[in-house]
Amino acid sequence: MAIDQTTSSDLLTVIAIAILAYAGANISHEIIGHCGTMALLGGKCSYISTTYIRTTPELPLEWKFRIDAFAGSAANWLVALLCLRLLRAWRSASPALRFFLWLSTCVNLFLPSTYLLVSPAVRFGDWYSITIGLSHPFFWRSGMTVAGTLLCCLSFRLCSSELIKLIGVEAKQARSTAWSLVVPAYLAGGIVSIAAALFGPLPLKWALFISGSMFGVTFLLLLLPLRIRVRKIHTQDFFVVPRSVGWLVVGILVASAFVFVLGPGFSL
Repeated sequence: MAIDQTTSSDLLTVIAIAILAYAGANISHEIIGHCGTMALLGGKCSYISTTYIRTTPELPLEWKFRIDAFAGSAANWLVALLCLRLLRAWRSASPALRFFLWLSTCVNLFLPSTYLLVSPAVRFGDWYSITIGLSHPFFWRSGMTVAGTLLCCLSFRLCSSELIKLIGVEAKQARSTAWSLVVPAYLAGGIVSIAAALFGPLPLKWALFISGSMFGVTFLLLLLPLRIRVRKIHTQDFFVVPRSVGWLVVGILVASAFVFVLGPGFSL
């Protein structure tokens, strides 16, 4: 029993970290990206939730509107780069913090990159809105799809490389360790996104469509463990995220605020 405790990451702590990473990605996109840019453009967000933002004044389909639409994804990319920089700088940090930085990097990369790939094709979302009113919209949307595909590939390679560094290429049971971290994080992040949306202002159909898309845009997370080669000779110890009361408390507080405060939304 003692061996299992030292070679397995604590599931609740992994879930708490995932909630923080996914909630952070949503806040980065909606509040820092869209609302922050709106403030710089001379307007404001008069209503904020996890799935819907109302701006005052409403921007016409011109350059300001397109800048604000782009800003959500841009904020995610910037947060991803910041987390990646910290992850590489803090190699001696605790496993929990390093896992949080790695997961935040990946979620903030996959979300906007997959969004860029899919949005023009399904004719919905920020990237599709950017092309409305432009001349030759088909070519703009095709270019976005190609760019999104390339960014998804680059993001996948980067996240898989950092996952291998995080766990250790020679670590014992490296692939199973990766699965034990990635799967619960993916499920917890998607579930908390849907839970928050169910309290939001949108009709149920749209709330489930928008929030459920978090499962889609971060689906590449589930493929990352496949990049880890199974080795017979191990020279490194297990990577373990231990039980942490601090992460659990913060995770519970953030989950509560994200679902019951930011989910329903509030006026400014």
